[in-house]
Amino acid sequence: MGDNTQFTTVLPHEPLPSHPCGYIHLQGAFVPKRKEVKGAQSLHRPLSPEEIEEEQISTTKSCKCTDIGFIQTTLASNLSSLFQLCGMNQSDLISVEPIIQENQKGDSNIGKVRLQLSSPTTARRLCCRMRRGNYGPRDLLASTFITSEDNEHETTGITVQNEGVCPFGCKSRYVGKAVMVTEITPTTNKIQLDDADDVGDSIRWERAAPPKFRRLLVNSNSQKFKLSEEEIKDRRSKTRFVYVDNLLGNEMALDDIMIEGQKVDVSMKNDLMAIFQGKSPDDNTGVIKNGLLQQDARIEDDLRLAFQETLRSALSQYDSSEDSLGIELFIKPDSAAGKKSKPDNINPKVDPKDTVATRLIFDHLHIGMRNNDDATNLIKSLQGKRLQLKLTLPNSFFPQAAATNVTITTGKLYLDYADYIVTKKGNLRNKKNEVKIKKEPSKSECTSSTDHVHISGLHVIPNYISVEEEQMLMAGLTGPHAPWAPPQRHIKRRVQHYGYVFDYESSDVLRRDDGGPNDTYGRGSDKSACPPLPRMDVDVTQMTDEDVVDWTNRAVKDVKVWDALAGVIEKTRRFDVSSVSKGARQTFPHLNQLTINEYNPGEGIGSHVDTITAFDDGLLIVTLNGGIVMEFRKVVDVGDENQMRKLVYLPPRSLAVLSGDARYKYEHMIVSRMTDTVNGEIIPRKLRVSLTLRTALTAPEFDKAIEKISLAQSKVAQMPLPRFESKVFPPRWGQLSDAALANKCETNGDENIFSSVDRSELITPETESKHVHAVYDAIATQWHHTRGKRGVLWPGATQFIESLPPGSIIGDIGCGDGKYFAEILKSSYVIGTDISEPLLKTAATRGDEADECNRKSLDGPQYQRLSKSKRALSENPAVAVADCLHIPLRSDCCDAAICIAVMHHLSTEARRIRCLAELKRIVKVGGRFNVQAWALEQENDSKRKFHGTDLLVPFNAQPKYLQTPGADSNGINNGDTTSTESKGKGVAEMMAEQYDGAEFDSKKNLVVFQRYCHMYRKGELESLCERVPGVEVLDVCYEKGNWVVTCRVVSK
Repeated sequence: MGDNTQFTTVLPHEPLPSHPCGYIHLQGAFVPKRKEVKGAQSLHRPLSPEEIEEEQISTTKSCKCTDIGFIQTTLASNLSSLFQLCGMNQSDLISVEPIIQENQKGDSNIGKVRLQLSSPTTARRLCCRMRRGNYGPRDLLASTFITSEDNEHETTGITVQNEGVCPFGCKSRYVGKAVMVTEITPTTNKIQLDDADDVGDSIRWERAAPPKFRRLLVNSNSQKFKLSEEEIKDRRSKTRFVYVDNLLGNEMALDDIMIEGQKVDVSMKNDLMAIFQGKSPDDNTGVIKNGLLQQDARIEDDLRLAFQETLRSALSQYDSSEDSLGIELFIKPDSAAGKKSKPDNINPKVDPKDTVATRLIFDHLHIGMRNNDDATNLIKSLQGKRLQLKLTLPNSFFPQAAATNVTITTGKLYLDYADYIVTKKGNLRNKKNEVKIKKEPSKSECTSSTDHVHISGLHVIPNYISVEEEQMLMAGLTGPHAPWAPPQRHIKRRVQHYGYVFDYESSDVLRRDDGGPNDTYGRGSDKSACPPLPRMDVDVTQMTDEDVVDWTNRAVKDVKVWDALAGVIEKTRRFDVSSVSKGARQTFPHLNQLTINEYNPGEGIGSHVDTITAFDDGLLIVTLNGGIVMEFRKVVDVGDENQMRKLVYLPPRSLAVLSGDARYKYEHMIVSRMTDTVNGEIIPRKLRVSLTLRTALTAPEFDKAIEKISLAQSKVAQMPLPRFESKVFPPRWGQLSDAALANKCETNGDENIFSSVDRSELITPETESKHVHAVYDAIATQWHHTRGKRGVLWPGATQFIESLPPGSIIGDIGCGDGKYFAEILKSSYVIGTDISEPLLKTAATRGDEADECNRKSLDGPQYQRLSKSKRALSENPAVAVADCLHIPLRSDCCDAAICIAVMHHLSTEARRIRCLAELKRIVKVGGRFNVQAWALEQENDSKRKFHGTDLLVPFNAQPKYLQTPGADSNGINNGDTTSTESKGKGVAEMMAEQYDGAEFDSKKNLVVFQRYCHMYRKGELESLCERVPGVEVLDVCYEKGNWVVTCRVVSK
């Protein structure tokens, strides 16, 4: 290289330079220093500066140890020995060039040495060796490197001569402080830095130390680096860094490694896999931090370098930067870097704990693209995919073999945006938010400001319903059977209508002729065909008010949502307003229409008066779950300044009655905001569900002779519409009322009309396809990872399996990931079916897991060594994708069957009975089957408390485990499933948008799925079994929140 050649630093996270040779700078004190002046002791006084300089000249500058030739020759010789000691070729060192530098006084000094090596790869390997070894000038110039070729009987390593004193007698000493090792390359001006405000916003991370990364998630616990959702979205649209997880780690299997050109045994794969998993090759029992031998450290360094360059090559297609600058890779060390790992006898005084190597983690890393568009493209393109990385194994791994290629298949990748944190300068602190946190939220107008205003006919009755009633109504009315109305463009909130539909487009009730001569099907037009109101299955005319309350309480105790709602409605019809006000008795016995509104925090409703011609006097509103402030404004003529306002707080479980003036003369509204101020206290809003009961009227007829009076006065008398009620649960659109059913039964002579209206049990309801089948297909990987692999089996099912005769054929219906296969295969044979194909694919790995556990001598009750024939069955289990209501097995083919955690996912009674009948069909006469399902009655210490029998139970899914919609089993997308408006959104949020019915939890950065579950009350499951002909119930027990029923097939 010429003297005018300019060099630039190559940082560890950057790609290898394109120059054919590699270069390294060693920076340190290559000239020995004299730490003390002997003349001071003989003169008994401090030496003058002139005397000190004269003695230094006589002892140092005149010594041969300062000669450039000596330094060059000694370094070249010792580095050649170091190459051999570190498993590198001596011929890789081309030249050693000391660089003379001048200090401020004009004195020349050698503080830097440039090494030229055969390739950039060799240069990077040497950098790793020297940084791990912490080699200083004392090691490189005053020591002897001993290799196995020098002396077969002496330990390899470094021997320091005469404690590092100059060998030419000048009494100076070489310092032991490690030299600074920097990889460099001739500059090409390839990377032109922009004028970014911060180092992280540049196209290159210019610091040797990697940045401190953070995921762009909402973290309320971190005040220092807290960002608002808007700021996080902004950073996602700008950052160029990507977090990659599940690359190589604990999920790695032997089948993911293919070694070419060698006679490979399992131990080779295990050793290679152990290094990538952060384990010692000879000990796979756990991760060992800082526990590598020196040879292992070399192997890890070489593998890491080979892995980095192979990964860069695989990702190069996503680099759109000018001149293809390459990709930055940041691999996180397992512990603090810089730990010494010199050969064992380099310094006997050093604590062994300080001489160990630093482990690296390959399971996850961070990638630096050159711009945000490339980062976004990388995330979208590789989400959920597997990569096949073909790299060349270093000789340090196979010392006696030539270069060997290995193909490694990664796990299903999970990628997300990442950002840097600069803790000293330019950090991401959100100072505005920190100031706001200390202050109180902005206050809305307080309800106390209108306490002096009185509105006739407005009454609020707190605690109108009990806590238990509220919990059960919330669970049922927002659960899987909730018949939400089709969306309308005039409103954004979700609503349900019962009895009659209130049409927001026409602001009127859609009236129907229930079972009349003009209504063939008794359900009116499709638009008006909402579910009927719930009906009490008793003669209410013979019941007192106390009887209604008692009946409702029993329904709540028995968790019968439909009956409880019917009881609340009947109780409200009988409510006497005079009990809370002065005046004559006033009730609302003709309430025939119910609208249920769902208000999320921040949602409201505009100012309005309910349509006068649609509803009679009396609006009764029951508030569930979250309170709200409702504002009332008096309806006045234009220009009238005397407009009265009143703010009224409707607490949870309260009843609000609007009659008289409050019904007709005041508009009511709910302001859209996140908090309300009630008597000086700020109350955050929660999800609120309101039950609005009204009396729908017949269509009005107007007196055309009267033109100048109000609309209310001009309409001829209207009558309440007939009640449209039913005792059939669950409610649905298009459902007949009980009166219409009775009329058809009498007309057609069909006594089974009630059962005939139900759809066929073989047709999968939307509730199950959306909230069971689709959910388990999506979460199959996480389900297997967090539940199946732990091998936790229900004792009741295990005991049932153990009680069967050896050699039995057992049908595992709804087998999922096959966690019971290993237990069954101990003495019997298994045939498994499940509706979820992704779950069934994990079942095929059960044999591998059982054998792996035995090979490692792990204790696992369900994993025992299998016979050769059983091993073959375990590796290729007999499984089929099938519905439990139509099992693809011939009748009487099984000696027994189990159906664990399946029945609670069937949404109708007819489908549950059909499933039990199928179990009976495939089991021989005299055989048994065991059924287990979730219980409504949970133990006192259980985390779950159910307030209804039909619920949507949330499942928090980590996005890294999710199968991308539209992708095949290998994670390869068959189409573009990402939204074009996803810029600035996190991966979890984008995933949630791609799954129908999934929600995004911004606080936990999780995708939340809702699973349909039916909770069986005591006696319900066994009662269903008894309804199947030819089935005898043998045993019923309660086991950790589940009902377990064992049955025998007694006849066909």
